[in-house]
Amino acid sequence: MTARPQITDLYAECASPDSIRVQITKARAARDRWQRHVDALTRLLDTRLAQIDAGAWPTVVPEEPTR
Repeated sequence: MTARPQITDLYAECASPDSIRVQITKARAARDRWQRHVDALTRLLDTRLAQIDAGAWPTVVPEEPTR
């Protein structure tokens, strides 16, 4: 994910309505990507907490017997 671009004084003074609309579209797309990222992390957290409650996480790999 990229950092939020700054609105410069020059842009604020000179940007056309179409240019502003394009930037709004880009900002909304970035917001939606971040929201999908947050949603995926939330689902992962819910899954992990359920695994912990069920005693299934962390998984323990049995040690191989020594010879």
